Amino acid sequence: MIFFFTGTGNSHFVAASLAKSLGERLVYMPQAMAAGTMRFSLAAGESVGWVFPTYSWGPAPIAVEFAQEVQIDGVDAGTYMYMVASCGDELGLTADMWRATMAKRGWQCRLAMSVQMPNNYILLPGFDVDPKELENSKRQAAVGRVEHVAEQIKARSTSDDIVVGPMAWMKSKLVYPLFKRFYMSDRQFVAQDDLCTRCGACARMFCPNQNITMTAKDGRPEWHGNCAMCLSCIHRCPNKAIQFGKMTQSKGRYHF
Repeated sequence: MIFFFTGTGNSHFVAASLAKSLGERLVYMPQAMAAGTMRFSLAAGESVGWVFPTYSWGPAPIAVEFAQEVQIDGVDAGTYMYMVASCGDELGLTADMWRATMAKRGWQCRLAMSVQMPNNYILLPGFDVDPKELENSKRQAAVGRVEHVAEQIKARSTSDDIVVGPMAWMKSKLVYPLFKRFYMSDRQFVAQDDLCTRCGACARMFCPNQNITMTAKDGRPEWHGNCAMCLSCIHRCPNKAIQFGKMTQSKGRYHF
């Protein structure tokens, strides 16, 4: 069983590729949470995988929330659990933080792997999508990387293979908490009136938390404070109408 979260599709690609290679079933975390389906049962010998994006050198908060609440029948001391985190460049201490989350549930994460994918964070100065050539090279390399990850899981490896990066403690222990506290807000999302076609795709298809509705007044999207900060809406908008204040007007868009 593989539990996964994705925004712009990077982690979906990783999770779906692993599920196909390993013959595992997939569970999309937000869908399970929205449906109230938070109890699952493992078959004998079945492993548990967690696939999610890295947020500012830490695990995606919605993935942590899901892991804290989900009930998995059949987990015991022999259950093989692993995590695979997608990242633009590096994880920081994401693996350690995820293992701490697992330990609080009495679970052991035996393997941590990282998969470098195209960057999608564009909401702060200095952050933008990768140049097209780099994006394409990352996507091509990810295919072989996920195959390697699958082989490690099949072998029940316990040898982590992750890119931690420099100044990991500062990034994960200082920057990540600040990010969660001050930059997990949807208050600056807006749809430009001259670009928004009122298609409603952002509300119907792109938001994993069903946090967007179309206003009765003018038919434009509005956000309601339950944002996963996955950036799916801003990257997938077919007319590039969604902006984050004035920060994103000149920046690129990306989804897998």
